[in-house]
Amino acid sequence: MITRSLVAVATGLLLAGPVSAQDGRVIDPLSGAGIAFAEISWHPGDPEADPAARIETKLNGRFTLPDDWRAPGWIEVRSLGHQTLRLSFDDAAALDWSFVLDADPLELESVLVTAGARSQRRSEIAVPIVQITAEEILISGAASADQLLDELPGLQSAPKAPVGSTIQIRGIGDARVLVLVDGQPANGALLEDRDLSRISLSGVERVEVVKGPLSTLYGSDALGGVINVITRTPERGFKAEARALSGSGGRYQGDVTVSGGGPVVVRATGSWRQQEQVPGLDGTADAFARVWDFKSTVRAGDSNGVRARADIAYLRERQRWPVGGGFSGFNDNQGLTGWAEVTLPGLGGDWTVRTLAQGYEHLFRRARGDAPISGNDDEKQVEDLWKASVLHARTIGGHHIDVGVEGSRRSIESPDKILEDQAADDQFEVFGQDAWTMGSTTVTGGVRGTVNDRWGNAVSPTLGLTTMPGSEVRLRALVGRGFRAPSFKELAWDFANIGAGYTVQGSPDLEPERSWNMTAGVDWAPSARFTVGFEAYTNRITNLIETSFIGNNPSGLLIFSPSNLSEARTQGVEVSTSGRLGTWEAIAEYVLLDAKSLEDDLPLDRRSKHSGRVRVGRTLPVLDGLRLHVTTVLTGDAPIVAIDEFGQRNVLDTQERFVSVDVQSTLQLPRGLHLVFGVTNLLDARPDGWLAVIERQFRLGLEARDLF
Repeated sequence: MITRSLVAVATGLLLAGPVSAQDGRVIDPLSGAGIAFAEISWHPGDPEADPAARIETKLNGRFTLPDDWRAPGWIEVRSLGHQTLRLSFDDAAALDWSFVLDADPLELESVLVTAGARSQRRSEIAVPIVQITAEEILISGAASADQLLDELPGLQSAPKAPVGSTIQIRGIGDARVLVLVDGQPANGALLEDRDLSRISLSGVERVEVVKGPLSTLYGSDALGGVINVITRTPERGFKAEARALSGSGGRYQGDVTVSGGGPVVVRATGSWRQQEQVPGLDGTADAFARVWDFKSTVRAGDSNGVRARADIAYLRERQRWPVGGGFSGFNDNQGLTGWAEVTLPGLGGDWTVRTLAQGYEHLFRRARGDAPISGNDDEKQVEDLWKASVLHARTIGGHHIDVGVEGSRRSIESPDKILEDQAADDQFEVFGQDAWTMGSTTVTGGVRGTVNDRWGNAVSPTLGLTTMPGSEVRLRALVGRGFRAPSFKELAWDFANIGAGYTVQGSPDLEPERSWNMTAGVDWAPSARFTVGFEAYTNRITNLIETSFIGNNPSGLLIFSPSNLSEARTQGVEVSTSGRLGTWEAIAEYVLLDAKSLEDDLPLDRRSKHSGRVRVGRTLPVLDGLRLHVTTVLTGDAPIVAIDEFGQRNVLDTQERFVSVDVQSTLQLPRGLHLVFGVTNLLDARPDGWLAVIERQFRLGLEARDLF
């Protein structure tokens, strides 16, 4: 019903009349096509100061000039992968607001770094970083972060018990991948309740993926990599957007974003989505999931003086799935995060003071029917995190220096799961980094020291190099250290499952898991139309924590306990290429992964040796604003490793190869509307051995990007 209504509304708007006149366009010189989501900013005074207002181009590269933009002043036009264009207001008017942006395929774009008081350029971070832009998020049609990331070669979503979804980066996953939202930790990490499927993509500007350990900058859990979901920057004036979408599997979702202001700018996004599926279960289960999500930010100040920012985010989630015997299991989760920072100049640089408060509740219940018994919340688990940091960034000659200290207080309540039902710790960290730039070469060295009153300490050094020996080539290399601190539950587990005949006991003497990573890569751009990238890496992980059988208690129950038992190694190569020809664009990527346990020389569970992606897109000349993308994603065979009948780890089965062909089309309609249609797994491939929903799914949506 909703799908039919969307089609009717879209068709009526398409026939209602011609597209309203546009004032300008941003153009790619190679293809002649418009550049979508290019940022145009107006600086009425100093061009180096923060802009008075920003707008974005539409899918066909067109934009409408706001009425309050006028001379004198400056216009700046930016787009990822293109050279920035800056010109006076009068010169922009003389060009009839038609801007051509030359490609810059080796641009060292800025990235968010949580340890610094400033955004750092990619030349200062030699570890590979992938940016998934807002346009790519739209093309993917993903409902949540796990679905988006699962499309990237070398990354693979993995189920978590009993339900949920985590991500593996280069064969390392679950708690060993740090997940952030705007540089702050996502909910659920302290309770071992990480789930990327609950992270909404509404109001998201980009997602940054760090491939490899980088605990020097990010601290604990950055053993395999980092996922940082970054929300959109608010704009001056007023802007409102909305989206509604429905699809297969009972998928319904909607969101609204408003932003605006003057000297103080505000942005708020509210979203809702539901689906008759729960991550980690196959499509045969009678399951249901619903997520409410709210994100907001308030920002003030300019780049030359005091800047302030405050963010609040709220999440609520309900999941239901069958657990046997006519009963359903229910997860009820909710989290609230608030953080604020102030940056001010001093001592030749910038000082940033940042504070964070976060609370999260997880409740699991069983009941017959579609709803749990009200008031049955005796086993609610609660986590609290308080964190404060002081950071200083300055430039001395060719040295870009970041130093800082951070303190945190963490606590959990987990009735009948850990000793005394609760646990807490205090942590203190100090870190520093120097990015020394000499012409086109940057050498980066840094170190972080962590002291925790519960599990001990860790030291994480990093040394990296990036250089551009010519205008067409960029080289990079890095040696880095990562660590993951043992969790509260691993340290203090104390619960029994009498029906299953076992008990789990924590180990207070656990040490952090540690890794050494070496990576080297090259980016080659023989022309602005074509780029090639190559990466080789090896990662050695020691002190891996595994839970194993250690004996029987006096009652005869089996006793399991975690210990630092294992070592593992992941290594591989990654090749990527992208190109443009006329109105066509294409990317191709391939990853070869070797991931094994060094204890028993067995492969790691469900790690695919081969993965790849090919995407072809085109802006069609028939209808201005119509874009079509076809993506083929390959996930190769993967071994299923588990405990066999003799109590030994062994390869028991195979997760079959999966080739998914996905299609996404976007049509620009009158009055700022866009019609979106997509198909995931067009050929309806259904390989065996997967713990996830594998079936063809359709989606249809309507977006309004300029409501006012």
